[in-house]
Amino acid sequence: MLAGVLGIATLGWSAPSMPACSDPCLDAARGSRKDCVSSAAGAFQQELDGCLEREQTCLDACRAEHEDCREATGLGDALAACQQTLAADKARCRERYLPGSRKRDRCIDQAQAHGFRCRRRVPREVRHALRDCRRAFVGCASACAPGGPPDGVEQCKDDADDDRQAAVEQCKSDFVLSASACIDKDATCVQDCGDARDQCNQPTQASFQAAYAACTSARNAALAQCQADFPDDGTALEQCLETAQATAFTCRDDALEAAMPGFAACGQAWAQCVQGCPAG
Repeated sequence: MLAGVLGIATLGWSAPSMPACSDPCLDAARGSRKDCVSSAAGAFQQELDGCLEREQTCLDACRAEHEDCREATGLGDALAACQQTLAADKARCRERYLPGSRKRDRCIDQAQAHGFRCRRRVPREVRHALRDCRRAFVGCASACAPGGPPDGVEQCKDDADDDRQAAVEQCKSDFVLSASACIDKDATCVQDCGDARDQCNQPTQASFQAAYAACTSARNAALAQCQADFPDDGTALEQCLETAQATAFTCRDDALEAAMPGFAACGQAWAQCVQGCPAG
């Protein structure tokens, strides 16, 4: 069945060459696909949040508060810790086993599979806190005055759905390539391609994190200034705080948009690298 799903020719194919369903390489590929699809679903929900029929400044302020709430759960730090553990485990595999050896390849594949399980476990551990964040956002958005996105609700939803479909298709394409590589590509070459993608992503990731932190710092300064400017005017203070939060959300969103081409370029380079790997 896997051969049919992946479009792999079965003519002349012999069963012993097929990896088992529990093969660490395939487990890692499946894990990456699930991570990718989950990320696409999260991005889709975030886009839909901006399509509500509510005044946009107020809505963006609610979205910024939602981001802050999710960050306070420790989700991001825990996921980063999973990635750090994965990098350390892969480094130990390289130190322990000879380059190009099957033991090294399997060790790295197992480390990647363990990394996926770590990333899947983290959201479950904070699911109640994440649910509370979601409820707080819904309450905040519901209190905003009527309004809507600039191009209308339906266009906003259509754009979000188009982005979701494109992201899911990319997830599927990457999985097909990764799973196929487990079957008929040199494992060391494929892993080197993955390492190259990680290194390629690092500058973009660092720039994005710096930009995100700058947005948060500017927001905190703006909130403090609001308190100083309107200590005795509740209405003016509330409007000032709302504007500061909305500006922070736009700043963060712009930072993500600026980073996306860099991540996409690294993904394309990875695909070309894997496709160029010799047969295993």
